[in-house]
Amino acid sequence: MNTVFTRILLLSLSFVLAFSSYAQPVGKGGPDRDKFYQQLRPYLHEFLTKELDLSKEQARMFFPIYDQMDEEVQKIGNETRDLEKEVLKNKEATDTEIEAASQAIFAQKEKEGKIELEYYDKFKEILQPRQLLKLKSAERRFTQKLLRQHRKLSKGDKHEKRK
Repeated sequence: MNTVFTRILLLSLSFVLAFSSYAQPVGKGGPDRDKFYQQLRPYLHEFLTKELDLSKEQARMFFPIYDQMDEEVQKIGNETRDLEKEVLKNKEATDTEIEAASQAIFAQKEKEGKIELEYYDKFKEILQPRQLLKLKSAERRFTQKLLRQHRKLSKGDKHEKRK
């Protein structure tokens, strides 16, 4: 997949990742994840449109629903991370509080799965069966590309620091 689109995507992701690594901490000391995801979303849309071979009409109908699902899943992840940090930071947390936080962490994937299954029926109304089948693997490929690009940038930063 050595096309102009891929090169533009990777170059764009390079800039996004490079600048996000210099982001100022927000709130509880972590990077502003929501802002990062908002910046990344157009690239994800473009990637999925190509990978799933979506028509303009399908893309117009699909992405608002997809983004809504993604926001619900992100919210669960954020809440779970916040709970984990809060309980780990609290040196006086009781065993009951620790166990409840642990259970919430282990249940996160189940909650995310339930949300995705709810949206599956909505996606079925827009996507063809083959497109629906390819959705999850396309999401994984996008994440893999993003991670590869991040590794390349990280290695570049290490080489720059050595000079």
